[in-house]
Amino acid sequence: MVRGLNKAAKYHAVLENDKKYDGIFYCATKNTGMYCRPSCAVRPSSRKECFFFTTVKGAKLSGYQACKRCRPGRIKSDLSLKILNNIDAGAVNDKGVRGLADSLHISERHLRRIVHDRTGVSPLHLDREKRLAKAKLLITQTNLPIVEVAFTVEFSSLRQFNDVFKRTFKISPREMRKAAH
Repeated sequence: MVRGLNKAAKYHAVLENDKKYDGIFYCATKNTGMYCRPSCAVRPSSRKECFFFTTVKGAKLSGYQACKRCRPGRIKSDLSLKILNNIDAGAVNDKGVRGLADSLHISERHLRRIVHDRTGVSPLHLDREKRLAKAKLLITQTNLPIVEVAFTVEFSSLRQFNDVFKRTFKISPREMRKAAH
């Protein structure tokens, strides 16, 4: 089983060409001898002909070849993980989306597309969500002054932090701290 998915759920993802499972598992087909991403446009074989692998290496070691249409051996999933790790590390806040794309040697448009395909939001939105989640944790579980929380999560001003926080959580940082204590 891959991340709690049984064979039926994986096969359904393949039938639906579900991109969110790309890089999580690969579908190999016994009758063609090929393995594909779940989002591949090639029509899948019957369920009993399909085998699932968590890695490209596993599919290759079992004797399957990469699909020439979806190219599952390509590093798209590795690239998306690299992008998400960079966003988690604060790269969007430090360099901006263009700077992150340049550092990974891809276009800004391609970076946005990969992030949106994986998460459903833009890189800026993802970065902001990450910083606000950290701020919420600091507000509810520490006694750091609100201004320190704002600068710790890398907002450029207290006013901007308060506005974004209140817009997101429908409560001010001070009100959230009062409610938590």
